[in-house]
Amino acid sequence: MAINKTPAIILHSRKQGETSKILTMLTEQYGKQEVIAKGSRSVKSRFSGLLEPFNHIDIVFYRNENRSFQYLSQADLVEQFPVLHEQLGKLALAAIPCEIINRSEKDGHKNPQLFHLLLETLQALEDRDSGLKNIIRCFHLHFLEISGLEPDLAGCSHCGHNGADRKYIFTLDSGVYCCQECGQFTEYSVKMSGQTLECLRWLRQVDMKTAAGIKIPAGIGKELDSLLITYMRLHVEGLMVLRSLEYLEQLQSKLNNK
Repeated sequence: MAINKTPAIILHSRKQGETSKILTMLTEQYGKQEVIAKGSRSVKSRFSGLLEPFNHIDIVFYRNENRSFQYLSQADLVEQFPVLHEQLGKLALAAIPCEIINRSEKDGHKNPQLFHLLLETLQALEDRDSGLKNIIRCFHLHFLEISGLEPDLAGCSHCGHNGADRKYIFTLDSGVYCCQECGQFTEYSVKMSGQTLECLRWLRQVDMKTAAGIKIPAGIGKELDSLLITYMRLHVEGLMVLRSLEYLEQLQSKLNNK
């Protein structure tokens, strides 16, 4: 049994017995880990206030590759993101990347690039007051790049055209697009405007806080969200059901009906 220390972000927590928690964490050095925090729900626990979702912490844990759950020995707070927990809309948005990673990553798969992408996403959501959906869109594109699944946005697969002056057909299963004049629709195709194509290219190149600084028209934003989520669900195992996304849609519907 090895003792390990690593930065970690809490993706999810659930109760275990009367006083403990089972935590799903994305760690920088050891990938996704399921960790038991013994006695962490008791009043006098040394972990009090540390083990909440989204918290960025340094942990020491006992790691045994033959066990499903590891044992948490120590946790020290690095970053807490209080605004995320205070604002319901930010809380709902922050849950989306955490759930995507939780459902798609295999336990123990070291992926420091993904750890830092999630950390940057949470920091941007904490700090920014507008453009929050752009932060999530940016996360989607960088997540696909890290996973080796990024779509080819260079130009029409037939003629090479890539301007905003045309309408395109994006093929979900192959991740390429073509001008409407160059191709035809299949069961895996969706329409994509030239403006949406330009937004995809831009979001793929910028960091989270830069993405939040630009306002994208509602119609283009809706097309972006639908394309990205549909593409991810087709290519990334485990994402057919995203409870965080369903909750966000319900929240938006309630707010629009007020």
